[in-house]
Amino acid sequence: MVELALSTVFLMILLGGLLDLSRAFHYTVGLEGAVRAGARHGAFFQSTIGQQPYLDNADIKQAVDQVLAGDGLNASTLVSSASCLTPTDSNTWVNPPYASSAYPSTANTPTLYICYDTQGANKSGNKASPPAPNDATYTGSDVVVILLDKYGLIGGLSSEYLKSGSSLAGINLTAFQHFSVQG
Repeated sequence: MVELALSTVFLMILLGGLLDLSRAFHYTVGLEGAVRAGARHGAFFQSTIGQQPYLDNADIKQAVDQVLAGDGLNASTLVSSASCLTPTDSNTWVNPPYASSAYPSTANTPTLYICYDTQGANKSGNKASPPAPNDATYTGSDVVVILLDKYGLIGGLSSEYLKSGSSLAGINLTAFQHFSVQG
């Protein structure tokens, strides 16, 4: 009987871990789909007016949030600034890895970063409106859409079981998509 009690506890911990992993996988797939939709939406070129009508923060965020909502995830919080998110390895393409401070402190609250023209003179982390019709400034440049999130575990391990200063209350997740702007 004692063996059954001990093995039941172990099996419940194992089941909780499997649930966490499967939920984290679903969550990551949702984040990846959202950044892909946002980048694709922003890079779109409408030839009849000679414009990228969705190459701005509001339209890209809307596309990202629609996909997140479709996956049952929380809407993103846009962080816009004059500069792009800086990777910890200082690569110029704004590819991961990112500093821990860039990730949200609250679990399951995606943070959205958008970077325009990473290699050109118009490099910026903020774009309030799309380019004017027949304006080729961003044609052939790029747009990067990044979602950073802290995935909240169902049964996160308490810090009393881990070494001092560490915690398994959440896992940092990164979704990243880099598209060429059409035109």
